[in-house]
Amino acid sequence: MLAYALGALARRRAKAVALTGGLALAVALVAAVLFLADALRGEAERARSAIPDVVVQRLVAGRPATLKLGDARTLSGIPSVARVEPRVWGYLFLPSLQGNVTVVGVREGAAALSVAPNGALSAGRDLARGAHEMVAGTTLARALGLRVGDGLQLPSASPSPLLTLAGTFDSSVELYAADVVLCDEADARAVLGMASDDATDVALTVTNPAEARVVSRTVLDRLPGTRVVEKELLGRVYALAYGRRAGLVLAASIPALLALLILAWDRASGLGPDEKREIAILKATGWSTKDVLSAKMLEALLVGAAGTALGLALAYGWVFLAGAPGLRPALVGWSVLYPEAPLTPMVDFAQLVGVALSVLAPFVGLSIVPAWRAAGTDPMEAMRG
Repeated sequence: MLAYALGALARRRAKAVALTGGLALAVALVAAVLFLADALRGEAERARSAIPDVVVQRLVAGRPATLKLGDARTLSGIPSVARVEPRVWGYLFLPSLQGNVTVVGVREGAAALSVAPNGALSAGRDLARGAHEMVAGTTLARALGLRVGDGLQLPSASPSPLLTLAGTFDSSVELYAADVVLCDEADARAVLGMASDDATDVALTVTNPAEARVVSRTVLDRLPGTRVVEKELLGRVYALAYGRRAGLVLAASIPALLALLILAWDRASGLGPDEKREIAILKATGWSTKDVLSAKMLEALLVGAAGTALGLALAYGWVFLAGAPGLRPALVGWSVLYPEAPLTPMVDFAQLVGVALSVLAPFVGLSIVPAWRAAGTDPMEAMRG
């Protein structure tokens, strides 16, 4: 039976190739979106592990504003809070990139890469204090055409120093390295136009993460008008954001899914004269209707399985080998400097089975209908045409 199904597909190889290719493209698009969404959720989870337990921000008229260093001292006496760290950072628009970069101030006595999770220098060296230097992410340095030793004057409303590129760095979490400029806190204040007693926000390290909610309520009591961002809630926001974007991309892929339905409809709309005559000959030579349906089901399974496997392989290569060109910007939500680190596969076996069944089941089911009709026709009438 299998040999007959393979021979039948070989005799009608053009139609088999067209159906297999159409199924593969539709499966590849759907599977690539699912693979990329899961990989980005995994990347966000790794990024969340490096986020402070609680971040406190000041809101003025519903917009983030700077905090005073005295506010940080107010929070130092909260029970379960092991560390209070005022942070100086902000976004700066670069006309040459037509996008924002993130300027992060490094406190005196701290290593520059201490602010980046698992950060490692890829070229150059660390900052020399008071030398007006910077360490930039490798992606940003490449986009600006900077090499170690080059100077960069960042646009600022207040007079800012010329920063010399001391080194470039990478991080295990590419979200923290793609668009980041690390410099002394004094230089960061000058570039961002912040006063010496201002801080962008305050990061709190909690001894027991389960008490983060209690600490947040205490912060709101001590500093009314602030916004408290918890690590756990931020992780949920990441997951919801990528899930929503994946849903939007899948909705935009409806034309491809419609093409798949058209292919299935073409398969179910009826058999050609040659196929009907072939079924009639099989019936005349002793094949039962069950045998004919089994053969046709094997044909549909071979085409559907080949198309599904090819589509899953294309989706895997597109996302994890090629970096999802054309699809990654739609889900990442970056501005200009997209993270370039390879995505870590986060493929669920149940997800693969779900994608395969969602394609194979309707395709095989629709393929059986015309074969069942043809098998019920009188063989002599079918052979006469």
